[in-house]
Amino acid sequence: MPTAEALESLHHSDQRLLRTVDSQSAGDWREPSLLPGWTRAHVVAHLALNAEGFAGALEGLTTGEQVAIYPSNDARTAGIHELAQAETPEIRERLFAATQRLRDVFGLLTAEQWEGTVNRLPEGPVWPAVDLVEARQREVEIHHADLGLDYTHADWPVDFATTLLDSSTATHDLSPDSPAFAVRATDLGRTWPVGAAAPEVSGGASALGWWLIGRGDGDGLETDGGVLPALGPWQRAR
Repeated sequence: MPTAEALESLHHSDQRLLRTVDSQSAGDWREPSLLPGWTRAHVVAHLALNAEGFAGALEGLTTGEQVAIYPSNDARTAGIHELAQAETPEIRERLFAATQRLRDVFGLLTAEQWEGTVNRLPEGPVWPAVDLVEARQREVEIHHADLGLDYTHADWPVDFATTLLDSSTATHDLSPDSPAFAVRATDLGRTWPVGAAAPEVSGGASALGWWLIGRGDGDGLETDGGVLPALGPWQRAR
């Protein structure tokens, strides 16, 4: 089962996101986000549909049905674009309702059900149900910063930044497209090898995480290798 601390951390991430979304002006919604080709409405639509998909898949565990998070990649993309064109109150309400629905489902699952698995698509991949708590917090925190409003990666809580470094360094370590290097979070006093101990890229944990997931150009980071390593693509956001 996920820890109470993990669920509470996600809840706080949700609340920060909802406050930001609620404070957007009518014009903010249609402005570009930090993601190429997506407005802020697209980002919020994605977060709403992701929460609905996670909730539906986990609800399937309570009834013995296998419900995929998304019916297909094409349906996922089409759903985001369709909802992004809706009136902003509808998008907002979908996010708020989906966030509460997912929180409710997390609270309903038994220990045995948490040991189950869910499919991202009907044909897979298959994920442990317990991983969806961390996956949802990644969605919420990263895309909150992607809105390009007052909340940035520098505002990420330390526990989230640390977990993101755990997962993103592991992803690049396994990627044939990323070189071998290491990262050192100067504010945490911790180093993550990514296939090697050198060259070393150092900086704050949130700045390192932002760079490792393909956002920004590594501003504020330093390396003893002269130039920052050229990273391969990060994993698909869930």
